[in-house]
Amino acid sequence: MAIPTSTNTYGQFPSRKSEREIVLKDPKTIGFKYPLDVTPGKGYFSKSSGIQLVKSSLKSLLKTQRGERFMLPDYGCNLIKFVMEPLDETTFNLIKEEIDISIRKYLKAVNIELLQVFETRSNNIDVKLVCSLNDSELTKFNLGVRI
Repeated sequence: MAIPTSTNTYGQFPSRKSEREIVLKDPKTIGFKYPLDVTPGKGYFSKSSGIQLVKSSLKSLLKTQRGERFMLPDYGCNLIKFVMEPLDETTFNLIKEEIDISIRKYLKAVNIELLQVFETRSNNIDVKLVCSLNDSELTKFNLGVRI
């Protein structure tokens, strides 16, 4: 499969300075940090809050296949089915729709500002997102996931 030589990019990533200034209005929100791993002194279930909590939840949502999660068979995105597909406008729109539906259902506080999809040399898919939170226009963050 040939690697595309040009990429269409819509929008722009926020600067590093604006990323450092990100603050959530409710810092009391705490949840599990994903992926679950052993943290020295904290065990398997590390806690996360703020933007880190939203990022880990979003990453978990994008990497989970529908039907994979017990008691939530609708949770996740079926992005693995696009790995061997040609990355054209139709496939990009299907990926965008898949991600948009899942985020609107399970992470209602997150808005997608920019979505980029790249094909890697090893036929993986890199999804890069710039997202904002509903509570503020200034709360933007980047996230990248490899499928």
